[in-house]
Amino acid sequence: MLRRSFIIGGAALLPLAACSTGRAPAPVAAPDVTPLKSFSRLECSLMMRVAGLRGVSAHNGVDCFRIDYGSHDSKGRPIRLSGLVALPRDATAKGLVSWQHGTTTLRTEVPSNLKGDGLAAAIVFGASGYAMTAPDYLGLGASPLTHTYYAVDDTALAVIDLLDAARKVPGVPDAPPFLTGFSQGGHASLAAQRALEASGRSVLGTAPISGAFNLRTISLGATLSGGAAQHTVYLTYLTRGLAARYDQTLESALTPEVAALTRTLYDQPHKPSEIVAALPKTPRAAFNTAFLDAFDNGGSHWLLDALAANSLAEFTPKAPVRFFYGSADKDVSPRESIVTAQAFRARGADALATDVGPVDHEGSALNSAPAAFAWLETLTAARGTA
Repeated sequence: MLRRSFIIGGAALLPLAACSTGRAPAPVAAPDVTPLKSFSRLECSLMMRVAGLRGVSAHNGVDCFRIDYGSHDSKGRPIRLSGLVALPRDATAKGLVSWQHGTTTLRTEVPSNLKGDGLAAAIVFGASGYAMTAPDYLGLGASPLTHTYYAVDDTALAVIDLLDAARKVPGVPDAPPFLTGFSQGGHASLAAQRALEASGRSVLGTAPISGAFNLRTISLGATLSGGAAQHTVYLTYLTRGLAARYDQTLESALTPEVAALTRTLYDQPHKPSEIVAALPKTPRAAFNTAFLDAFDNGGSHWLLDALAANSLAEFTPKAPVRFFYGSADKDVSPRESIVTAQAFRARGADALATDVGPVDHEGSALNSAPAAFAWLETLTAARGTA
């Protein structure tokens, strides 16, 4: 599973702005909840120990459920999505956490199948007394659609509609959510905060881990320059997702050969190692002349506009935000967290960026978990005494 992120960047916000069409969304069906698996307190403790997690203790067991729920895509069309709900066993949940997972190219490697960082988050938060939701996202899990990778509106809808569906499950509290996630999930968490607050709803706090937020001004240039083995994977996956979101062809940005490869590799899911081996080693070689000319010379191109439209550094969050990053991360530039926190503070928001050490992308998730959890506990305690 590619639980890594993406490095892309943000220019002027052009007419591709990510939002709904203005049509009233159609009603959606009630959620279906299916028990998946239960973990004892001892199992949770052992799993956290084996993972090398420090600073978090298991106080109870965890019950995990798959939830299939109604949502809408960015054009207002009703769709069906899937996700994970985890509850502390034999305990009243003291809060609600929404975990957003990192990049995967495999439809089955998602939280509702108890895979990857979704399972880890269920154990950490559930065993600590929190109810947790984790969306699979549009185009992954039960959704047969194309995964609109890094599309702000589709992502935020998947997160928020799961939170709303989960609140109908006994034991899930109707509390402001704590939003957190790794890599792609960091971007998804901030996207959900922006959408929730824009609609007048409250967020407890947001803790993005090693996410990319400046999808036109920072990330694109760094990713095109290479530096991580997966950079061409991220770029082609992103182009595929945003092309689906904005009704564009792959050939409008990629070379004909890479466009054909992209369809084969992602539409009929392949293992990450197979995708890396099949695509050009140099990221720029994946793109056609028209796109590269626009990027190099400040020209116009729909993909550049889309990257700007799906960046997240330009709003002002109401709830506090704590960014976490590893200073040795080659997949996602540390500047993503640093620059976004600075931009938020300049507009009066409560935002900080924390370096969790000279670790790579994967290592940043493990190193960030104790600090993010400690902050969640602080916010929860403060809310309880307010």
